[in-house]
Amino acid sequence: MMRTSHLVIFICLLTTTRLTAQHMPGISMGNYAGTQALYHNPAFVADSRYSVHVNLIGTQLYLANNHIKYNAPYSFLSLMTNNVPAQYRNETGAIILPRSDLEQKLNGRDKHLNLGIDARLPSFMVSLKDGKYGIGFSTRVRTILNLTETTEELAQTLRSRGKEPGIQKRLFENQSAKAHVNGIGEYALTLGGVLLDDETEFFKVGLTVKRLLGVFNTHIMVEEGAYTIQPDPAYLDRKELYDIANITTQYGYTSDGAFQNLRATPAWLFGDAPAGSGFGFDLGMVYEYRPNVHKYSYTDRGIRKRDGSKNKYLYRISVALTDIGRVRFKNPNYVSQYQTTTTNKILRFQDYDNLQGTESFFNAVNNSLGVDNASRTTSFNSVLPTALQTSIDYQVKPNLYVNALWVQNLIRPGAFGIKGESVLAVTPRYENRWYELSLPVSLMNQYGSLGIGIAGRVGPVWLGTDHLAGLLNIGKPKAINIYGGISMGLYRKAPKSPNPCYLEDREPLLQRIFPKRRRR
Repeated sequence: MMRTSHLVIFICLLTTTRLTAQHMPGISMGNYAGTQALYHNPAFVADSRYSVHVNLIGTQLYLANNHIKYNAPYSFLSLMTNNVPAQYRNETGAIILPRSDLEQKLNGRDKHLNLGIDARLPSFMVSLKDGKYGIGFSTRVRTILNLTETTEELAQTLRSRGKEPGIQKRLFENQSAKAHVNGIGEYALTLGGVLLDDETEFFKVGLTVKRLLGVFNTHIMVEEGAYTIQPDPAYLDRKELYDIANITTQYGYTSDGAFQNLRATPAWLFGDAPAGSGFGFDLGMVYEYRPNVHKYSYTDRGIRKRDGSKNKYLYRISVALTDIGRVRFKNPNYVSQYQTTTTNKILRFQDYDNLQGTESFFNAVNNSLGVDNASRTTSFNSVLPTALQTSIDYQVKPNLYVNALWVQNLIRPGAFGIKGESVLAVTPRYENRWYELSLPVSLMNQYGSLGIGIAGRVGPVWLGTDHLAGLLNIGKPKAINIYGGISMGLYRKAPKSPNPCYLEDREPLLQRIFPKRRRR
């Protein structure tokens, strides 16, 4: 069980094709972010600069850990785009990545790894009642791997796949790790509205309700283990076997049919057909201080209105709780979980070679550990990556802003389910209806890695990274991310026939004539 499970994790780390979603401060904090902003705070659906906004597709790849430093002679970007030079490929064209290019940070502390892909599928939002209310609908799929509370010696084993002579024939005691792989689909409804619009004071709130579909789950939790890695004489010492002195572990999975049988039918979308299902929520509020709101106010047929095409705040404060909820995996057709405490077991290469499918692998685990199928249970809960997200956005001058974002993961490392990333970012940006440029500077990877990025939007296309050095292989990075997508919208229009007192970017007429009087 240890050998094959850590090999799967290791391969994922190398390929980075299944990378946990980050927060995209380079593209989601602007006033033209549209549906991307709703993942930060659902209150942004109200008083949007769009009358209608549609996201066609968006995706993000993210990887972070505190153990491995990438030091290959080619960049992650080359690796992901398959543009690695020929001298770093073997005779069959496969990319060569020696373990020596994955340097270790050894400090005696527990190790973690987060990697995942966030696919933001077709979604839309609509402004109602001149922006006083907003409604949005979104679809999304997230694939996330979390490795947490992993002892350093076990992390070394994972990195080397048991092949380094320095870790062979040694007894490793008091070893532990928690690995979770989750595939979660969701469709969500967002509602938001303006609660207060009193000249300089502006306040809006929002709520997102999510229907969650548990597409797949695999988890392995070693609470206590002791093992020795030995060369396997059956393979002339070219393969490794694991001599497990003792282990206390819990592991479970959803069978391959959980995603192979996925269908867009009422039973799958609303019923109990998926392997797991549940509900999640986002709650948010936004405050804006608007000292010059009179510049964007006018009277239309006796009703006081605001110019919906313009941003009006000097600064904006956003606070939200996101991803409150869980997925309950309970379909007995797909769900299995086991737990055991056992001693003196052997894991051999031949028992895990050429296995087909998740169920075959875990059947081999049961055989190796002597676990009876009668001990199988068919339900478990997986929590969402609940987080506190706060931001302050300050307008330096028209079109130029500085944003400070703080995202704090609220799920403890040992919890059963998805753990999110904690991030602190400062992002200056220049924004316009048709284009935008931002330069995020962030502490990511649970505040352990400094990232300097670049992101932009031109028309409907947006693209960026919060860790440019990680993509370009500068400084032995421990984290990378990249995101991009296509979104478009219809902008809210300026008033056609404003009251003569409405003079954009200038003082109202009465203020100019009577400067000491304040118009209410």
